Amino acid sequence: RRGPIFDTAFRACQRAYDGQVPISVAREAFAGFARSAKILEDVSAAMPWMAAQKTGRGGVTA
Repeated sequence: RRGPIFDTAFRACQRAYDGQVPISVAREAFAGFARSAKILEDVSAAMPWMAAQKTGRGGVTA
């Protein structure tokens, strides 16, 4: 899966780590790579486990 899109995303992440570019640049580059590799899922609504209500004792109710 490595190629020019991966290389660009990787370099963007390295530059963000070094403080040369904003983190948002690396995030967008990584998301672009993930979309091209079909490993990024576009979730427009909360997943059921995210929306479950918590009880007072740390448990989760459905």
